[in-house]
Amino acid sequence: MRPSCVRRAILPLALLGTLMGLSACTPGTTAAQRQAAASKPPPTDCVAWVGADRNAMVGGYLLPQAGTAVNAGGPRVCVPVLMSAYPAPAGYAGGDYHVGEFTDDRLKARWRTCKAEPACFARVNAQMQRWLPPNKARATRVTGAVDPAGRIDADSPTVDLKQIRRPAFFAKAPYREGIAEADARTSIVEFTVPRDAFERFDLKLADPIKLRGWYIEGAGVDDGRGRKVRALAVMAAGGGGQLTAIQHPDEVAYRVDAASGKAVPVSFPNGTTEAMGQRWWRENLHALNQAGFDVLAYDRRGEGLSGGVSDTNTLEQGEDVFRALAQLENGQGLRLLTPSGQLLEGQAARGRLLAGQKASEIPLLLGGYSRGSMSTAWAMTRNYVAACSFDMPVPNCTPARGWRNIRGAILLSSFASGAGYLPDAPDLADRNLFLGGMAADHHILFYPNSATLAGMDRWPAAFFGKGLWDRAESLEGTVAAYNRIRGVKEIVLSRGPHAIETWPESERRYLRERMVAYAKGVIVGGRAVPGARPWKDFKSLVATTPDVWEPSSRPGTGPGRPQP
Repeated sequence: MRPSCVRRAILPLALLGTLMGLSACTPGTTAAQRQAAASKPPPTDCVAWVGADRNAMVGGYLLPQAGTAVNAGGPRVCVPVLMSAYPAPAGYAGGDYHVGEFTDDRLKARWRTCKAEPACFARVNAQMQRWLPPNKARATRVTGAVDPAGRIDADSPTVDLKQIRRPAFFAKAPYREGIAEADARTSIVEFTVPRDAFERFDLKLADPIKLRGWYIEGAGVDDGRGRKVRALAVMAAGGGGQLTAIQHPDEVAYRVDAASGKAVPVSFPNGTTEAMGQRWWRENLHALNQAGFDVLAYDRRGEGLSGGVSDTNTLEQGEDVFRALAQLENGQGLRLLTPSGQLLEGQAARGRLLAGQKASEIPLLLGGYSRGSMSTAWAMTRNYVAACSFDMPVPNCTPARGWRNIRGAILLSSFASGAGYLPDAPDLADRNLFLGGMAADHHILFYPNSATLAGMDRWPAAFFGKGLWDRAESLEGTVAAYNRIRGVKEIVLSRGPHAIETWPESERRYLRERMVAYAKGVIVGGRAVPGARPWKDFKSLVATTPDVWEPSSRPGTGPGRPQP
């Protein structure tokens, strides 16, 4: 074993060594490493305009137009791909570069170096101050801004749960959302959780807060042999996501400026929409429920229906998953409003949901979009590897929870491959310094370090959906995460950005169909997901995307060209 591996293995935190050392220091060549070598991206060979949300020329690959094989002749188009800012250095001898060089220790050390340099500190500290809670200008609770029905005081411990919008609210014109059909199966749920580390240590707040959302009961997943398997999908929305916020069906996330050709974000709330993307998110919840799943979805702490002022500690949000599940089982800290309007609390609510099973027994899927992918990745890490308090200056680690009923993860626009796979873009260059500074100085772990990636070889299954120029993590990072998964796995890509709600409807529908197929498969014991688009290397993975584009990035758009 190399000396560098020995040093990682004997870190003062033994469990931290588990997270950081094993995957980087395993002797010999593993199947995942061989697959990673085959998945290494070739150099890009073209550049093309990307509108939302880059507004820049981005490198990519010349690929055949629709209907032409990858290596065939004929017309080609440049398909942009946002690449990694930190490729592994040639000859790097420290194991897995993207794990070993982007640990909690390394990131906090880089922050300390930045902090000692006035210009660096001023630049990054300004970014941190913008994100530090409480910041009502940034983290706005918008539910009720368009229609006062459904507006609550989220910080009140005695909210009337009848005031929270139910799925049936979205049956009326102009919304007419499919989720309305699930109203008779939906309970309003409220969980009690402790303050996060920033609130406790920096703001000196000690009172508990409430997390609120929906629990939609399902009919069971068909196992193909005449049996229904009750299973639960716990789904976490993206940053700013608010479960019951209104989105007008005609709303758009951006508009293209005629003079510059750039995509300009639309501000919300406005006169007809409270938050963008919520309609698409509820479609996903409904699709899982239609497939037989029970679905639990609640607003993260600090947003929407839920209390608290801190919405960015994704490590704490990962732990909230297990707190909510435990309360559904034992009733402690739980209130629920049944579909019939009966209010139950504590012992009276105990065991009413979870299909009558224990939280550690009912088959589970954990899913998340964007910021929700971060909390999902931490929950998976907490269950399969260890729980480390990376939001403290010196972390403490405790053993993995070890529930065997968590069957897999759903990661949409994922950040889960960690800090090492930061995309190469000027506006993202300080993200890792921000990560280290927020954790070291403010007790907030926002973006994942490399610990989530390091433990993915212990996850049973994972589904990834992302755009080719997703700013969350590079496609290389998603492939690195995929390569570590030993069980059922799939990647679905689109010619679009991080915000999936901006993709064309056909692409959103395909992603949802593949997600549901994966979810059903892992619950009933499938070893693969039939119908996945085949690929053998990085470029052929990019080529799995159909010739369907996010509109502001179609070939021929951009500055000085006709706009969509």
